[in-house]
Amino acid sequence: MSTAILILTREGLALARRLRDACPEGIAIFGPSCVVGACGGSVSRADEAIAIGDTAPLFATAEPGVFGWLGPLRLVFPTIWERHDSIVAVMALGIVVRLAGPLARDKRLDPAVVVVDDAGRFAISVLGGHGAGANALTRRVAEVLGAQPVVTTASEARGLPAVDQVGRDQGWTIERTENLTRVAAAVVRHETVAVWQDAGSLDWWRPFGPWPSHFHRLRSWDELPGLRASALLVISDRLEPENLPEEQTLVYRPPTLVAGIGCRRGVSLETIAAWTESVLTAHGLAAGSLAALATVTLKVDEPGLLAFAAVRQLPLVAFPPAQLADQPGIETPSERVRSKIGIPAVAEPSALRASGASRLLVTKQKGPGVTVALARKPAPESQAN
Repeated sequence: MSTAILILTREGLALARRLRDACPEGIAIFGPSCVVGACGGSVSRADEAIAIGDTAPLFATAEPGVFGWLGPLRLVFPTIWERHDSIVAVMALGIVVRLAGPLARDKRLDPAVVVVDDAGRFAISVLGGHGAGANALTRRVAEVLGAQPVVTTASEARGLPAVDQVGRDQGWTIERTENLTRVAAAVVRHETVAVWQDAGSLDWWRPFGPWPSHFHRLRSWDELPGLRASALLVISDRLEPENLPEEQTLVYRPPTLVAGIGCRRGVSLETIAAWTESVLTAHGLAAGSLAALATVTLKVDEPGLLAFAAVRQLPLVAFPPAQLADQPGIETPSERVRSKIGIPAVAEPSALRASGASRLLVTKQKGPGVTVALARKPAPESQAN
């Protein structure tokens, strides 16, 4: 993550330095060239300092990580906007609104924007409160500067769960994202929200405050029709029922599943992917909850397996044969595998060891040149009463 701190005055520069000292990684400070001490300084052509177009002003380097813009801020602001994940602007809120307004296009892609007044009294979350992390950044900035954080998103103001942030710090992904706005509206209006959960930490709601009174935990899918809920949160690593409300449902996928994979030499990405997906579907498990792939070190250079891990953006964990040979919990050992590589199995012990599970969720399933076994990571301890 990269953060640009924009300042206009020497007082603002002092605040920016305090922020950088507290969080030095990925922070660059930008200001008028003479304010940051870059009058007559060298012109930087580093990636973060290249402006748009050959005729646009560049930035003069004052010191490592501090750049002075040459020309009006309105000309260099689009470059800063495009090249940073978040922007902390130490200046009047109105200036930032005029600069950022024409550039804001998509809350999933726009940077987080936080404004701090020149005296360091307030830190205001302006843009990207939830999705881009502006609310969290606002609190961090306020903590460092001793300022008052100002967060105006409805869920935050009322101490309610922000539906696009549920489980985010635990690596949960969201499916049916087209329903985010509709479900968020139901939450802040205190309409009935049904919650089904059979995977992941049960404490996901604690960072938002007390359990909301209009949230109802489902013990059985049979309870859902009687609730007449305006929204449904499904937290599961299993495939959900097909008859759920189409426009009122969000599905969260905790990364709980590990696929142990053994394969022949030269098996293609397509074959590995298709068989893994087939095994997951056949056992009612969600591919979105795959947390890792696991195998033996003898297979770690297989192009198809490496490509599958890359395409799915999953870590590929490999264990030496000696670690897999004595792994407890193997259910379908193979003498053929033992004769070839000296251990009774690959897929099953790999899945068990990588997940930390004591037993398999799905035993070895043999496909065309590939075997897949599945294990579930142990559930974290919870205080969800």
